Amino acid sequence: MPFKSIVIFLLLFIVCSCEEELNVGTRIEGKVVCITSEVDVSKADNVVITDNVAPVLWKGSYTDTSVKINYTKKAGTDGETETFTFVFNKKENCLQIDYGYKYYYGSFTDISAVTKIQIFDLKLNEWEVNKKVTGQLIYKDHHDKQTYTVKFWVEFNEDDYEIEATNYTYFSNCLLTKLPLNIDVDKNGTTDYSIIYEKNRDIGNRPQFNIYKIKLVSTDATKNEILALKGGSNPYPIIFEAPFSTENTKVYLTDIKNTLDVFYEFDAPYQKHNYFLNNNLTYKNTLKNNKEDYFLVKMNFGDKKFYGWIKFKFNALECNLEILETYLNPIETKHVSVAN
Repeated sequence: MPFKSIVIFLLLFIVCSCEEELNVGTRIEGKVVCITSEVDVSKADNVVITDNVAPVLWKGSYTDTSVKINYTKKAGTDGETETFTFVFNKKENCLQIDYGYKYYYGSFTDISAVTKIQIFDLKLNEWEVNKKVTGQLIYKDHHDKQTYTVKFWVEFNEDDYEIEATNYTYFSNCLLTKLPLNIDVDKNGTTDYSIIYEKNRDIGNRPQFNIYKIKLVSTDATKNEILALKGGSNPYPIIFEAPFSTENTKVYLTDIKNTLDVFYEFDAPYQKHNYFLNNNLTYKNTLKNNKEDYFLVKMNFGDKKFYGWIKFKFNALECNLEILETYLNPIETKHVSVAN
């Protein structure tokens, strides 16, 4: 074979080989898959992770138009979990791959998150409409970058039927219209402090999502100061419950915990996971009890300073936020306190 022909042959071989490798990692969302006998699946494949006490099992549900299978495993020591979910559309005797995602539940110590899963292959062994689905999935975990091949066996009953949800929680129908909440502590007709929201968008994640931080801010930080607990840990808490006194407070220029809660709002079709953080990273334990909650403030008028408080009520899950009462001590430099 002439040298030139050998070179052309080798180039064509390399190109074809690369295409075959790329096809292995091609995402197949939208593909319709019908029953095949290429993979053997048994009822034992309902078990994803074997454990004598708490094995991880495949579970599932279905609607009039779709089928969902998932499994949940532990992801920490404080109740954190990871749920892997795969959604398919019903296409007569076949299924269409819609999407897959991993939901990390942060429990009371971490931020929960939704991450899209790349599905590379689906082999459908059995599909009995609303009764059973078995087969094999190949997918890539976004976090550890590993590709997994896992078999599944899921049986359904009438209790697994779900009505497709439409009543998702959105920030716009919860707290958006209530903010900013302006606060006039000295009652002179001008705003001294406000509870606001800051909106940011995470475009690096898949799915993308909006972040709404609900915060207490001052309209003039040099005049209207927010007091935090003296000697507390960083970030320094600004919510107080009786008994308290402004004598045990300090003004910190940075690192104050002025975010009351955070709302995460995901792009479609992940809206069911929209949520308020509402855990130990915010003020859940403080706000959920039956005690009255206060912000403590110091207002400066020239070289004169006055102490006061703002009593408020906030329940993120009920979309309730209101200012109940404000007080500014009329006596210069005299601290304020509230007993039990």
